Amino acid sequence: MADRARGRTGGDGVLRPVGRVPDHCTAVRPVTSTVSQARAIEGRIEGPVGAPAVLVLGGISSGKTLTGEGGWWPGVAGPGGALDPARFRLISADFLNTGEAGYPSAKEQARAILGLIALWEIDRVHIVGASYGGSIGLAIAEAAPGRVSGVTCISGAHRADPLATAWRSIQREIAEFGLRHGDGAGALDLARRLAMTTYRTRDELRLRFRDPAPGTRDANGVTAWLEAAGAKYAAKTAPDHFLALSRALDAVDLDPSRIKVPVHYIAVEDDLLVPLADMEEAAERTPDARLTVLRSIYGHDAFLKEVEAMNALIAADLEALS
Repeated sequence: MADRARGRTGGDGVLRPVGRVPDHCTAVRPVTSTVSQARAIEGRIEGPVGAPAVLVLGGISSGKTLTGEGGWWPGVAGPGGALDPARFRLISADFLNTGEAGYPSAKEQARAILGLIALWEIDRVHIVGASYGGSIGLAIAEAAPGRVSGVTCISGAHRADPLATAWRSIQREIAEFGLRHGDGAGALDLARRLAMTTYRTRDELRLRFRDPAPGTRDANGVTAWLEAAGAKYAAKTAPDHFLALSRALDAVDLDPSRIKVPVHYIAVEDDLLVPLADMEEAAERTPDARLTVLRSIYGHDAFLKEVEAMNALIAADLEALS
């Protein structure tokens, strides 16, 4: 078990590792990395000591702030939600944004997060992962089955879909063009607007902006919605960070047959980025798996928007832990 003195925790509960993340780590500690940039990872833990531990990972826009103000999963993670810090010891983390290839592989992410867990002297976790976090949850389960009791994998597969990769490649070209011309933030704003059209569905946008229920029309329309989403993202995200994690997402390539813990795959039939066929393939190839299929006008963002369904499914998976 790792020496607690090797990472320091502030009063806010955020782990701030001393030094760099090694290539093959069982703990976050001072080492000399083979990568020129420091590969620091930060995480947060909350909940009663001794309570069942749950590692919660989201998409590439998520991070260690899981609950409370600025938390990325409101309604699901927090008091009264399935991921209630009064009942569970919740672990969340920022993702690495660099690696041997210039971006982090799924295995590098898994090793870093396992090191973070070891720092808190937690022997075993259940993983709830959505989007990219679902894929990383699978990578962690493959790497360390003895430390994972099970995985709830929502809209995350063992590999990237070619059409999703095509969309993301255009987003990266936009961001890189902006960096070359001195406006990285403006280009990232545009890239995010394009991304938003892939997270949702035609049905949702039609209901919101063309055929809304009486009294619910967004007076500003779809363009203003995209502008707001792009500006918000560009204000808090560095273009290089986005580029690294976008490439990391496309590089995911796991073998589900090597995962030796139970996995509950939750797919959304209307998801444009992670097709149902890929989730079905992952479930078929995972030795101990089950698949739940949802319908949602929110597409890939269903894990953020379908709060009631997410709470019910996650709570059922965690019932045996509490």
